[in-house]
Amino acid sequence: MKINKETVRYITAIWLLIGASSCVDLTPEPLSFYAPENTFMDKEGLDALLVTSRKQIKWEWFGDAFNAGYCETPIVYEYAFSDLSVIGSPPVKEIHDLKTQLTPTANAALHLRYWDLAWNGIKYANTVITRVPKSNITNEEDKNQLLAEGYFHRAYWYYLLVHQWGDVPLILEEIAEPKLDFYTAPRMRILQQMKLDLEFAVKWLPKEVKPGCVNRAAGEHLLTKIYLSTGDFEDAVKSATRCIKENGRHLMTERFGINVSNSELDVINDLFNEENISSNENKEAIFVVQERFGMEGNVAPKGANRMRNFVPYWCNGADVKTPDGKNGTTYDAGPYDGYSLLDTLGRGIAKIRPTNYGQYEIWRNCNQDMRHNRNNWYDISRLWYNRPPSKGGSDIWFGKRVQREFVKDTMRCYFSFPISKVLIYKDDLNKGKTPTGGFTDQYVFRLAETYLMRAEAYYWLGNIAEAKNDVNEIRRRANAPELSSISLDDILDERARELYLEEHRKVELTRIAFLKAQLGIDGYSLNDFSNKNWYFDRIMEKNNFYATQYFYSSNPYVMEPYHVLWPVPLTAITSNTQGRINQNIGYFGAEDNIPIE
Repeated sequence: MKINKETVRYITAIWLLIGASSCVDLTPEPLSFYAPENTFMDKEGLDALLVTSRKQIKWEWFGDAFNAGYCETPIVYEYAFSDLSVIGSPPVKEIHDLKTQLTPTANAALHLRYWDLAWNGIKYANTVITRVPKSNITNEEDKNQLLAEGYFHRAYWYYLLVHQWGDVPLILEEIAEPKLDFYTAPRMRILQQMKLDLEFAVKWLPKEVKPGCVNRAAGEHLLTKIYLSTGDFEDAVKSATRCIKENGRHLMTERFGINVSNSELDVINDLFNEENISSNENKEAIFVVQERFGMEGNVAPKGANRMRNFVPYWCNGADVKTPDGKNGTTYDAGPYDGYSLLDTLGRGIAKIRPTNYGQYEIWRNCNQDMRHNRNNWYDISRLWYNRPPSKGGSDIWFGKRVQREFVKDTMRCYFSFPISKVLIYKDDLNKGKTPTGGFTDQYVFRLAETYLMRAEAYYWLGNIAEAKNDVNEIRRRANAPELSSISLDDILDERARELYLEEHRKVELTRIAFLKAQLGIDGYSLNDFSNKNWYFDRIMEKNNFYATQYFYSSNPYVMEPYHVLWPVPLTAITSNTQGRINQNIGYFGAEDNIPIE
């Protein structure tokens, strides 16, 4: 693809805008002061902007510490405030008590980071959508395909926004000059617009694309999410079925990929091998983002950092003691047998640690479920003392299993986790004292989720038999016992087992909370959503830390019903001087809200 110099300068300006921002005003800045009126008016230029849109999604999945010069992986917070996990790191930098720590002015690395990502993503999509009709492109198919992907990206970010913040401004065109008069729009109006857009998009997105690009199956998958949100359950069944049957996709039930000759592994391990996610053999992948060591266009210097974020702080010998009182573990590299443990697990800091529900309850009676075998799940009882006597360890206990009763900090240093999802062994970043889990491709949409979304649509329609069949399709592949009946809890349990670190867990729970309120189920109502909602009730049922206000380090884990939605950043409200962006109920500033139309 040949791109003129002005386009290169334009794209460079966009990279600088993203890289320099830790937060942004809601008002999208003009994309470039260098751009002439005809920039992005041909197919090559608009294709280049769609590359920017795809890159924007990568920021969700890759990266680490905000204060290290690049932005923290936002997806960790989708798990931190869910039924599956909480923040394991100390609260000096992280949120335990949402009531005092999650405010419109605090913790920019959390809510401002997603706010930033979403509005920039919508900005890039709107630029494509606005400029395609004005472009010099004469081929109608080319124009419609460009529009289709633009609609996809806008709908992707709005789907997240309305389930993280609820009612937000609806922006449907490129903004080429400063604008200070935004108004909050109803969540359902936004979803209905995204539904119309995606219904157009799925007619024009190509079926076959290179990995990392957006295909028709991805459009159908996202459309299914929108239909579930709006309560169009029959349509959700139809779009999910089209995704499953009409796009050359299928569940991977047989061994494939780089390790196919290793008989000790299994198809679940194959699915998440770094080399297999984007493989042509893998027909289960729908939409992936790619982060490769040394590849131009990476968003994070060290890739995914999953070993760092999702693995326990096992190497903290001061808290992992031997029965005779010695420090039991270490990450300090050296010429002794214990170093192999660092090679295996990396150096985790437990930014995220599982709840009892995520670690134990969903795995009860799992029998031979491959997702919980030694290939794909690290039971923390396997951890052993790796600090040798020469490094201050115990000569009696070196090489033996860690004894849980002598672990001083079981919150951060001692829990089980899914190997296949978090351990990444490729590239040179995993060498030395601090391997953190480097570069890998990442599923954004995978066909297994399509089946589970269709199961949920069938459930809402009262077709329990078909809902059960779809869930059992996933369970059969994993060699898990089939279910004889199905409930919403069963579907959510299966999502937890199958889609860890793939789904937006908090978003999906909030979506269901809105749905129950829309339908008036179990006494929930949109009129009192911030005071009584299913999301909060589920967290209190499943998340033992928030339910008991577990006290760790310097404060307890606290959540209130209004935390179903995040606070709108104060800067977005105060800088919007000629309009009104409402604050979510429960946070300061909500008393100044005005009715929305």
